[in-house]
Amino acid sequence: MWDLPPITIGLASVVVLILGYRLVRHRYPDVHPFALYHQSSISPVRNSEESAIYRSTLTPFTYPLISGLNIREGHSFRDGDLRDIWNFAKNGKLGVFNKKSNEIVYHDYDTELTPLAHKVASRFNQYVPDVKKIGIYLPNSLENVVTFFAAAHYGITVVLLPLVSDMSELTRYLDISRPEILIFEDGLLDFAQLTLPKSIQSVIVVAPSIRDHQKWKSQLSENAPSSITIHNWEDVVSSTSSIATSLETPQEAFTGPAVVVPYTNSLGKVESATFFHRNIVSAVAAQLRVIYKSECFRPADVVLTVESLQNMYARIMLLAAFTAGTNVVLCDMHSEEFDLEVLRAINPTVMIVSTKSLHGLLDYTPGLITKMRLKRARGILASGNIPWPVLRLLSKLRLVYTHEEQPVSQKQAKTSNVNDKTSSLTSAQLSLLRALLGARVIYSLTNPRIAGPICQTHIYDYRNLGPARVYGPLVPAVEAIVKDTEHLKGGDRQGQLFVRGLPCADRGWVTTNIVGEWGDDGCFRELS
Repeated sequence: MWDLPPITIGLASVVVLILGYRLVRHRYPDVHPFALYHQSSISPVRNSEESAIYRSTLTPFTYPLISGLNIREGHSFRDGDLRDIWNFAKNGKLGVFNKKSNEIVYHDYDTELTPLAHKVASRFNQYVPDVKKIGIYLPNSLENVVTFFAAAHYGITVVLLPLVSDMSELTRYLDISRPEILIFEDGLLDFAQLTLPKSIQSVIVVAPSIRDHQKWKSQLSENAPSSITIHNWEDVVSSTSSIATSLETPQEAFTGPAVVVPYTNSLGKVESATFFHRNIVSAVAAQLRVIYKSECFRPADVVLTVESLQNMYARIMLLAAFTAGTNVVLCDMHSEEFDLEVLRAINPTVMIVSTKSLHGLLDYTPGLITKMRLKRARGILASGNIPWPVLRLLSKLRLVYTHEEQPVSQKQAKTSNVNDKTSSLTSAQLSLLRALLGARVIYSLTNPRIAGPICQTHIYDYRNLGPARVYGPLVPAVEAIVKDTEHLKGGDRQGQLFVRGLPCADRGWVTTNIVGEWGDDGCFRELS
C-alpha cells in the first residue's frame, strides 16, 4: 500500500516543504488594507466652491483638534510649553558627535545643560539688557539647542535664520526680523557683503580657537558699526560667578512669541511667520499622537537630524524626540549629501533628512544580485511588510522623516516642480527608498506659515502609486479644505489647499497656494 515510487515521494516532499515554508514564513500586513483606504474623516456638508472639511481619523468631527501635550496637574490637564519639553528631554540623553575622535559625547541635563542654559540666558541679558530677540545662524550643534531653550525659558524670541549663501538675502532676513543679538558660527558669514541692521547691538561668534575669534573680530570692526559689541561663545559660557541650577521665569514669558521664521515668497518679498509656544507645542503633540506608540520615538532610539535645525520642520521633529525622552545626537554635516562614515559611526535608528539628501540614494545603480534582492524587497512591500534593506548602509535604521516645503505662491510651486526635481519625491521613489533602506519613510508636506507638517504619509502605507506625489492624510492638529481655482472645482475635491489649526501662524484659514486633490483614500495629492 505504501510502496510508492521514489519520484512520487520526492515530489510530495518538495510540495510539503514549500507549503511548510510558506506557512512558517507567512506574515500578515503591518496594517489592514481597510485602514489605508479610509485615512481621513470628512465632514458631511460643505460650502459652495469648496470641498468638505478633511481631518485626521484621530480627531474626527465633534472631537477637538490636538492643542497640546495634555499634561496632567491634579485633576486638570494643560497643553504645556517649551519648559515641559525640556523637562521631558531629561528622560533621554543629548549627545554631540565628535568627528576627531569619531565618537559621541553625551551631556547630562541636570549637571551640565540646565546650568549652561541659565548661564547663557544671563549673559544675553548682560550684553543687551531686557533683550527681546536673538538671531540664530548656527549648524546642528549644542550651541544651537542650548541657545534655543535658554531663550525660551527667559521669554526671548528666537529668530531662525535660514542658512543661505547669498548675504544680501540674509541681510533682508535680518531687516525684517530685527534681532538684537546675532549668534553665528565661524565661517558661515561674510561681513564684507553682509549689512547688519541697526537693531543688532551684540554679536556672538562660535569659533573653535582664539585665533579665529580675533580674525572675525577684526573683520567685524571693519564692516560693522562701532556700537556693536563682539563676544566669543567661550566668553558666554565661562563665568566665575555662582550659577543657579534652575531657571526661574515669570509665567507671562510663555504667552509671547517664541520663534520667528523669515522666508522669501515667489515675488522676492521677504516675509516672516511668528510662532507662539502654543503653536509649537500643538505641532509637537500632533507628531507624538499621529504615529503608533510602538513605532514612534522610543527610549532606546538614537535620533539624528541631518537636515538643518534652522528649518522649522526639523526643529519640530527634534522637539518631538525630546518630548518622547529619547536619545538625540547632534552632528554638523556641512552638506546635504550623506557622509557614510559619520552615519555608520553614529548608527542612528531614526533620521530626519531632506529630500535632496535622499535623492542621492535614488541615483544608485544596482548590480545583477542587487536587482534580484530589490525585486524581492518590492514584493514584500507590496504584501504590506517592510523588507530587509537592499543597501546595508545603517544596520539599526528603522524610521526616516523627510518633507517637501511648498513655496507660498502657486507660481513658485510650478517653477519648483519643473526645474527642481530634488525638492519632492514621488510615490514610486518613496517605495524604492523603503526597499533600499529597509526602513519606514514618512513623507510630509509643510509650509513656512505652519509649524510642523500639514499632512504626512501613514507609517504603514507602503503602496507604490507611481509618479503621483502623495502626502498622506492630515495630522490631527489641523483641518483643511480645497477651494475653487480657475480650472478646478472644490466640489470635485480639487483646488487650492487651505489649512486651519493651532500650528498655523495665522488665525482662520491659512492659504498655502498648493494645488492638489483629495484622493478616495483621504490622502492629499499634488496636481502638476
